[in-house]
Amino acid sequence: MTKRFDTIRAALHWATQHLREASDSPRLDAELLLMHTLSLDRVGLYQRLAEPLPPESAERFAQLVRRRQAGEPIAYITGHKEFFGLDLLVSPAVLIPRPETEFLVQWALAWLSDHPGATCVDVGTGSGAIILAIAWHLPREWPGLLIGSDISLPALQVAKANRQRLGLQRVQFVCGSLLEWCGEPLDLIVANLPYLRYEQAHPGIAYEPAIALYADHEGFAAYEALLDQAPGCIQTGGVLLCEIDPSQAARAQQSARRAFPHANVRVLPDLAGRARYLLVET
Repeated sequence: MTKRFDTIRAALHWATQHLREASDSPRLDAELLLMHTLSLDRVGLYQRLAEPLPPESAERFAQLVRRRQAGEPIAYITGHKEFFGLDLLVSPAVLIPRPETEFLVQWALAWLSDHPGATCVDVGTGSGAIILAIAWHLPREWPGLLIGSDISLPALQVAKANRQRLGLQRVQFVCGSLLEWCGEPLDLIVANLPYLRYEQAHPGIAYEPAIALYADHEGFAAYEALLDQAPGCIQTGGVLLCEIDPSQAARAQQSARRAFPHANVRVLPDLAGRARYLLVET
């Protein structure tokens, strides 16, 4: 049966009520789904609240709400996610970018501004969020090399689509496992690799690709492999910056000091004060 609403406001109210059990932000989710249905921004949506919702739009909107009720993330329903000021395409082939990962971009931009001509690699690039955000905010005349790598071809297809949409052709993408493909010295390595333990699975991340979430060895296997490979790839004076699970802080520091015995190794906090980022300055 076709869903009907007298006004867009009524549709927004209906969706908010129906999403209360499925979401911590039902009103926001309802707005985002309605904006997506009608191809409007938030200002346009609120300017049209008193208007009727066409039947075909109402039915499509109701279908999207049912998908959200079932637990599917908003980003996968709409195909978009904002990250560091960029509107990125996302799909179930890639991890949905998180706000805490923006720190990697901020730190990299500050470092690269003092190191023109550097080679920066985003390992496990997924949607390309980190390396594309770096490229977007660097001056167009910045002379260095920017690379995103991933073992997943479907993920790289999403990254390349984002590169095309953003007009950032100077970013190169490589298919390969961690740094095994690397044939030249690197100056800056940034990485947000899978770091969850399998028992950390929960419904909120059930739709996201397991390859981008979970790792063996208490969630640290991917970083153990990266730290094994990195010394042979990174220049003296280079930097490795990774996002980790706070429970891995001590293990991450120990592994990094074994791999880089003469480096400055630190763990930096996120905005909540949790040990979130491993920094290795060689």
